[in-house]
Amino acid sequence: MSGFSAEVSEQIIVRDLGCCARCGRHVAHLERGVAWSVHHRRPRGMGGAGADWINRAANGLVLCGSGTTGCHGWVEKHRDRARELGFLVPRGVLRADEVSIVHAVLGHVLLTDEGGFIPVEEGPSPESMWKDVA
Repeated sequence: MSGFSAEVSEQIIVRDLGCCARCGRHVAHLERGVAWSVHHRRPRGMGGAGADWINRAANGLVLCGSGTTGCHGWVEKHRDRARELGFLVPRGVLRADEVSIVHAVLGHVLLTDEGGFIPVEEGPSPESMWKDVA
């Protein structure tokens, strides 16, 4: 499979309330692929293509823009900061559901493979989850 299935994409869109995970702007009513996209937190080309979890809901986010515009473009251009906030999952981390994210709509959460989320009360930041991974 080369991307998220229709079912998983729908889980991600519903979980994110149709809003960009970075800025909170409602985008689901706009043209997908131009105004917004479903972003892979561990990109398929960054060592994720063979991972069995790469196309599960915990690895996906709604982001406004394309890979070069909007918040999706910001994530691609500011990869270090995006990793610190959990928008990207670095190599060396076992799974996306183990890295929390500072989500504009949901708050500081762990995303689940079933399309849900778990609030992170007090605990490690997204960056601390991977910083010591070599």
